[in-house]
Amino acid sequence: MPTLPRFLTRSVFARTNADLLVNDPDGFPSDYPPVWWYGLDSGGGAYPIGPNGPHGDFAAIPAVIRATSLIVGPLTAAPFKVLEQQHSGEPRPPARWLTDPMLVRPDDRFGAGEHAAAAQLPRSEFWAEWLRSAIWTGLGAFVCREDNLGQPLAGSLRMVHPGTLSTERDSVGALCWVLGGYEGESIRFDRSGRAGVWRLVVLRNPHSPVDSEGMSKGVFALSPSAFQLNQQVESYAAGQFRSGIPNGYLKVNAPQLTQPKASELKGAWMNAHGGDRRSIAVLNATTDFVPVSLSPVDAALAEVKRLNIGDVAFAFGLDPYTLGASIGNSATYTNIRDAWTNHKDFGLAPWIAAVEDTLTALIPGPVGVKVNLDAFANPPAKERIDAGAAAVAAGLITVNEWRANEGLPPLDDPVSPDSPPGPQEPPPGAQEPPEEGTPQ
Repeated sequence: MPTLPRFLTRSVFARTNADLLVNDPDGFPSDYPPVWWYGLDSGGGAYPIGPNGPHGDFAAIPAVIRATSLIVGPLTAAPFKVLEQQHSGEPRPPARWLTDPMLVRPDDRFGAGEHAAAAQLPRSEFWAEWLRSAIWTGLGAFVCREDNLGQPLAGSLRMVHPGTLSTERDSVGALCWVLGGYEGESIRFDRSGRAGVWRLVVLRNPHSPVDSEGMSKGVFALSPSAFQLNQQVESYAAGQFRSGIPNGYLKVNAPQLTQPKASELKGAWMNAHGGDRRSIAVLNATTDFVPVSLSPVDAALAEVKRLNIGDVAFAFGLDPYTLGASIGNSATYTNIRDAWTNHKDFGLAPWIAAVEDTLTALIPGPVGVKVNLDAFANPPAKERIDAGAAAVAAGLITVNEWRANEGLPPLDDPVSPDSPPGPQEPPPGAQEPPEEGTPQ
């Protein structure tokens, strides 16, 4: 299998001096091969994406940028921990492919120099791209080589554009992934997701059902009307603030107004205002302008925009409050204080589970990957110290375990939870100190 490139786009473009739609000249294109290259998405296929696809502009909506960052940001900024005994045992050092998937920090043990510097992504950007693709398109994918233990080999991870992925059934009817668009050939993975030394890893949108072909949809394909309305509201609001023509109508007092005259008067009025330019109009004695201060659409514009932001939040599976749009009553101090807990438990929980389950499947043995969000919305230092002291006193953790969670080095002789500081019983055989006033 040839070395896979990092797919940045989904479409393949051709440049030739012949006609691709007909066999002209005779034998084309086999005798006159065109030059192929990867370019912008043209919107083809079952799940079109990209700037030229039907959902290309949705990614630029401010509410979409914010909602995406509220999911991608915490999950990629948080470290991935590896724990024994199915997430509940002792922590183990994370594999290098989790902390540096494209080997930005070279190490000859992992094949340094496999990626060009321009194609290398640091840890946070690599996993952010993987997650963002799953959110927007329904599929986040990368390929990797495996070491002799069956784990991904650090530095071999390469991002795959979801538009190049499809599925087909093998001879026994099992679904298999197919990676297309590589030098005009398709690469077929077996039912275990492997093709030669390469393994394909796919993250689906947990909010989307998986269809009979193994595909899931992204937020844009699931709720297109919410994003289309947002664009319409933004376009209307921009037009209202940009236009120099005030809301209203022209009332002509002269009798026998014909349609051509009405159209001519309307055109003259609009030209006088200059369209997008502020200007003045001159009316004769028989024509009056009746202004309309606020149309019903304008009056409801702010409310529609607020409710639409709520719809965008719901499309991402988030509470509208996280995007600053309150659908019900106004937020209280308790709501603000508990906003992160609510977001983590209900907004991030499906994605946390999807990421942990997908990455855990890549590690052999009774260990699992856990997204550690403890550093987010941390309480003040005094509260952390008080909680740590209570946990140490109860024997739940040791002092050094608490210090490790705080990023502090271990103590040489930490106080054991079984031996709290304070008066201690003298060891057996020790001489009792004389009482006060007793002669020596």
